[in-house]
Parts: sequence; C-alpha cells; structure tokens
Amino acid sequence: IYADERTFTRFLQSYSRGMGRGRLTREAKIRQERPCRGHILSTGETTIEGEASVLSRMIVLEIPPWEARDPAGQALMRADEQREALSGFTARFIQWIASQADSDTLAKQLAAGFEQNARDYQDKLRGKLERQAHTGRMVQNWAVLATVYQLLHDFLLELRADSLLPVWQDSIVETVQGVQQERAGQIFLNLLGQLVAGGQCVIADSLRNPGDPAPGATIIGYRDQGFVYLLPEIAYREVSKIQPLKFTAHAIGSQLKEDGILIPGNSNLSVQRTVRGGVVRLWRIKSENFGCEGCETD
Repeated sequence: IYADERTFTRFLQSYSRGMGRGRLTREAKIRQERPCRGHILSTGETTIEGEASVLSRMIVLEIPPWEARDPAGQALMRADEQREALSGFTARFIQWIASQADSDTLAKQLAAGFEQNARDYQDKLRGKLERQAHTGRMVQNWAVLATVYQLLHDFLLELRADSLLPVWQDSIVETVQGVQQERAGQIFLNLLGQLVAGGQCVIADSLRNPGDPAPGATIIGYRDQGFVYLLPEIAYREVSKIQPLKFTAHAIGSQLKEDGILIPGNSNLSVQRTVRGGVVRLWRIKSENFGCEGCETD
C-alpha cells in the first residue's frame, strides 16, 4: 500500500481506534472485535512526524537503493533464477506449518518464542537507552517478526538450506529513539531548551534568592539541589508561543513522569516549594535534561 503521509496517518489512527478496544456502537451495544489478520506494508520516502502514538504501532525500515545493496546486480540475478520455485516453496512451508499444528507443538513453540524474544528486546533496550520509556507496542511488534523468522529458520534447517536465509537484523533501538523524539514531553523540553538558550526564558539559579531576570526574559523555573523546578503553566505558555502543542500541560507532565524525567510528589505531578515567601507548585525535573549537570547550588 502506498499513501501520502496525511492519508496514511488518518488510516492508522482510525484503524487502531477500531481494533480490539471493546468500545460500544451508537446503539450502546458491544462492538464486534475484528482482530488484525495481516500486516500492512507501505512504502514512502519520509516517516510520520509528530505522531508518536502512530509510530509506536509501526515498524519503520530504512532501505537503501538496490544499486547500493547490489552494485553489480549479482544478487538480483540469483534471486530471479529462483522466481519459478517461489510458489512451490510457499506451499511446502504451509504444509510444514500445518504438520506442526497437527502435532500440537506449534502454538507452544510460538508462545515460548514470542515471550523470549520480548524479554530479549526489553533487555536490549535497557542496555542501549539511557532511560526506559513505554515501548511495549514496539517490543511486541519486533518480537512477532523475530518469532516468525525463527519459525522459517527451523523449516529451512530441516531442509538443510538454512544458509539461504539472510542474517536477522533489526532497528528497534532506532525506532524507539525516533518515537521518543516525537513524544510531546520530549518536544516540550526541546523547545524549552531553545528558549532558554536564546535568552527568552530563564531558569533562576536558586529557589531561595532567584533574583530578577533580564529585561524581556521570563523566569520559567529554578535550579536547586540537582533538580530544575519548572513553573508548568508559565513554561507551557512560553513554548506555545513558538509552537502550538497538541497536548495539555498535564498530559505533557504525565509523559515526562512516564519517561522518568519528572519526579512527582506524593499524590500529584507537582511538588510544593516556597518561592519569594509564597508556596508554589512546580514540576521537579532532573537537571541533566537541561544540560546543567553539576550546576546545582548549595
């Protein structure tokens, strides 16, 4: 399937909303679930921007031009020689799967393989990424593909032709990083960092004695004991001046909390601190997310 970015985005959004959510119809009856029985394959030149929820439901593969992968065309010639045998191979593979299902081993093998692959991917992400965001959908997507690949490998192994199968490669780390960059919380912090770097916004050096900002600058938070304490509504307002946000301040704070960036209070996203003699609610953010490691005050 090929579609322009806007059409494809709308399709995926409506598709995900209508699948397996247990929602009601207009007549307040339970909607019939229609589980996905295939994988949508779409080609395109760019990825979808600003849609972390959609990207997390996709597997994005960057494939270089064929000339770069096979400069002399030898691989294409070898593949073309096997074209006539493709239908027979598919039928043989289906027969093999059916025999596995008849012996009651297929379901157990797939379930065990999926669980192991999911654990492996979770471990891989924990080892590669500095912080662990919600990656459940992406882990499951890649675990399904890896499990099917392993099934195909077992089939070819019985035929003593497993050397024909390309080596498994994935881009789950790059995919997760791309999704994290599209999350509203990360976009918010990036824009806020630009405002601070440009001097439009200021993070005061102390909660106790914040001082006065330069003319034309707005105080959006304070540094104290290894944290940046943001004034959420003011920071949100300043960011919205340069780029309208699709999420509320509370939703952004919730995402920052999920990503382990915002340290909440006991029963609220914000914490209470005294500023200029008054009690103020602030978001407590890890200072390294503003590039100020070691800048905490005594």
